[in-house]
Amino acid sequence: MGFAQDLDDNNRLELEKYGEFISSAEGDTLIAEGQEQDSLFLIIVGSFHVQTDTTGRSVLLGKMKGGDTIGEVNIFDPGKASASVVSKSSVSQVWKIDRSSLERFLESNPEAAPRLLVNVATQLSKRLRKTNEKVAMAREAMMDSF
Repeated sequence: MGFAQDLDDNNRLELEKYGEFISSAEGDTLIAEGQEQDSLFLIIVGSFHVQTDTTGRSVLLGKMKGGDTIGEVNIFDPGKASASVVSKSSVSQVWKIDRSSLERFLESNPEAAPRLLVNVATQLSKRLRKTNEKVAMAREAMMDSF
């Protein structure tokens, strides 16, 4: 249930109406690096790779699976996607909500809003913490090689 885990059944059913379910096959691009992106995704089934091509070759940034969220940064700060997200399963399904639909849900369901936003922020914070650890380890490895 990802970021909706703390919502009651009625709030989850209501939230579902504001988004859409999307199915994809292996190799399908869910988010394209450099394209405008203002949506939050919850992976229902399947696995995805988050990758960037900014250096001219594909670099794997992370692997995502059922229950994980994608797009937390762009739901709060819409802009161009900093990485691509590609399906790695023969059948994948995500639930997608764009920023304006999320805002409508939050306004219509003020009792659910704090729990939902805290859960999204928690997911984003965990991902940032992992990224900081990876950067620190990469820096240390670089310094050791000198």
